[in-house]
Amino acid sequence: MQEETTDVSLADVMAAQERLSRFLAPTPLQESTAASEAVGGGVLLKLEMFQPIRVFKIRGALNRVLRMRAAGLAPGVITASAGNHGLAVAYSANRFDLQATICVPRGGNQAKVRAIGRLGARIIEEGEDFQAAVENARRIQQAEGLTFIHAYDDPDVIAGQGTLGLELTQQGGDFDAVLIPIGGGGLLGGAALAIKERMPRTKVFGIAMSGADSMARSLAAGEVVALEAVHTIADGLAPRSPSTATLRLAQRYVDDVVVIDDQDLFAALRLLLYEEHLVVEPSGAATLAALMRYGAARFGRRPIAVLSGGFCADDVLGQVVKMA
Repeated sequence: MQEETTDVSLADVMAAQERLSRFLAPTPLQESTAASEAVGGGVLLKLEMFQPIRVFKIRGALNRVLRMRAAGLAPGVITASAGNHGLAVAYSANRFDLQATICVPRGGNQAKVRAIGRLGARIIEEGEDFQAAVENARRIQQAEGLTFIHAYDDPDVIAGQGTLGLELTQQGGDFDAVLIPIGGGGLLGGAALAIKERMPRTKVFGIAMSGADSMARSLAAGEVVALEAVHTIADGLAPRSPSTATLRLAQRYVDDVVVIDDQDLFAALRLLLYEEHLVVEPSGAATLAALMRYGAARFGRRPIAVLSGGFCADDVLGQVVKMA
């Protein structure tokens, strides 16, 4: 079940940035000569693995918890996640001594699950994918009276993720396009809103996986399209569908969605590991993978690739190392 999320505005994103500025420093935006050489353009990397929990999701979860505390809502929170959002909620709850319950699918990224556990959250592993975890979390929420924090169908979460886009417009870089990975669309929608409202000529591209391309299909259909199943190693980009709110934002602010395959990810992961000395998870490397597959000419002379997270599963990292 999805909630009807109210629209998010630039004012909401700016308020979120002010709120988060007490807790989060801006993440680096830097040029990559290795990536630029590989794609034939001047590539900038937005390094979200330098967040306290190594993933961008902290922006939305922390903004939601801060707003929740101000409103005096329930002392316990619950969410469903493939890993990154759960980690962000666990971190945010731990920061303010809140009880956190994180529902994750069975067989997920165990590095993320272990990190969630270290933050003191209760972990419930049940179901085959993100949607099954959502349904499980909703049942527990009702039974225990907890506050549910959706990974992307929540205006405070979207506004928090949007601070990444606002931050890019404030970092002074010379760029003409931004590539953003797509899961449920919270980061894409929020960041695209901030970028387009501040820099309307800048192109914004969403990058989706061929086995989890619900946003691309939804944009083509003009309505939310839910997949029966998802298949990708990029676990952070694997919800079965966007929300109505994130689809609306993408329709308004995103120039195009580009779909890539899992196999495209490995060349990008290898370049980041061996040339930039960065451990990046498959979800985080999708933007660079798209640049390397299609070339900078497809996106613009000076694109930004948002690297959204750094929790690479052991088996994937092992495959990258074996490529050397």
